[in-house]
Amino acid sequence: MLAGACAPPATDAPANQAAAPPPAPTVSGRQPPAGGSLAGIANVEVHYYDVRGNSLFEIRRALNRVRPRDPNDGLGVDALSSWYIQWRWPGDAAGGCDLSRAEIRFSGRIRMPRLVETAQTPEAVRLRWRAYVAALERHEATHIRQAWAHRNDVLAAIRASSCANATRDARAAIAIMGRRDVVYDRTTRHGLTEGAHFP
Repeated sequence: MLAGACAPPATDAPANQAAAPPPAPTVSGRQPPAGGSLAGIANVEVHYYDVRGNSLFEIRRALNRVRPRDPNDGLGVDALSSWYIQWRWPGDAAGGCDLSRAEIRFSGRIRMPRLVETAQTPEAVRLRWRAYVAALERHEATHIRQAWAHRNDVLAAIRASSCANATRDARAAIAIMGRRDVVYDRTTRHGLTEGAHFP
């Protein structure tokens, strides 16, 4: 995501995705817990979409109906992470730009399923759901952590560039980061090999 002086106007597309998926019903946002899998990463929100059911089959069917689609490979996924990098730099006295004073801002968003439990939800189903969601959270957090760990690659690309090419070079650095996400999902089958499967 781009913003700032010497850069094009801001866009709403995630840096690691071609386009954001349509929102699922009943979405709410919150900052992740300070001690959770995203500890130490600023500006990350978790949004939820509700699913209902009292059996493994009912819940799986509900997930399949409303889950998002990964824009990188078109597959339906139960959770989806997006990260964004904005940048800006000041102008200089000669009317150009001062890339040595460039700044970046990182933010992220994770869309997760949330089971609406009822008195009829069996305890075994609740326990299976909680184990699944924990694995799913770890998988999505890894996407965000990878991007966070490499965010300064974008800043380095900008500062090593020229006023004419800084935006292009920042986008090239972001494209490399995005490819890491694709490889990670391909390797783990969107978290399946890490235990993120239901049932």
